[in-house]
Amino acid sequence: MGALKECSLDTDQLEADEVQAIQESVTNTNWTEAEPIPSAIRDGYQYHVRVEDQEQTYTAAYTDQTLPESLKPLVGVLKKYLKPKSLR
Repeated sequence: MGALKECSLDTDQLEADEVQAIQESVTNTNWTEAEPIPSAIRDGYQYHVRVEDQEQTYTAAYTDQTLPESLKPLVGVLKKYLKPKSLR
């Protein structure tokens, strides 16, 4: 089993280029096209993404194979801030 990591970011606390990458990713992604993650994923990453703004909440899950190009800049920003998930 892989290590679970998570982060929660406030764009008011980020650099301008990071905010721009996030905004462009959110705008350019068709959130309704996310496919369910198969239960038999072995080697690879799974991404569970939730983005909230003043108007809407976007939620989707992807694998390495299904992650759209439009979300790669967002995932790049998130990876800089990931920390091991606390098991509560």
